Amino acid sequence: MCRVDILKASTYLEKDYNTFSYIISKAYEITEGTDKDYKDRFLWYWKKVLPGVLDGTRDVFLVKSNGEVSGCAVLKKEDSERKICTLFVLDEYRGMGIATALLEEAFKYLGTTTPLITIPEYRVEQFIPIIKKYGWRKTQILKKGYYSNLSREFVFNGKIS
Repeated sequence: MCRVDILKASTYLEKDYNTFSYIISKAYEITEGTDKDYKDRFLWYWKKVLPGVLDGTRDVFLVKSNGEVSGCAVLKKEDSERKICTLFVLDEYRGMGIATALLEEAFKYLGTTTPLITIPEYRVEQFIPIIKKYGWRKTQILKKGYYSNLSREFVFNGKIS
């Protein structure tokens, strides 16, 4: 197991703008490949996620493993919704317990081990160990086109209205 450090954007918001900017930018950069899964990801990230971090309703966690960026999470924490918007670990770091460490921190922030999360149908297989470990329940299936025309989206632990 490698050493895992989780940098939370909100921690640096008022005391270290350079680190804050690094976390926000790097998390967006490493998830570039998810553009095909989520249309309008650019606008969502910069018009919803960033303002949410600024107003305290969202946070971005960046994971470093042995000093190297290895993953990130984008979280939404509102009275009406506790959601993992993005959970991402770079390919070369998968299977090393990084997602578990990231999830444990996300659960603390969100105040629940069963947050709302959506997963593209073709990626669900990757998430089976996590789904089983935390007892997540599939509660809804969104039609192709909701987020992307490539795949249906499986919703766990709640409903998307």
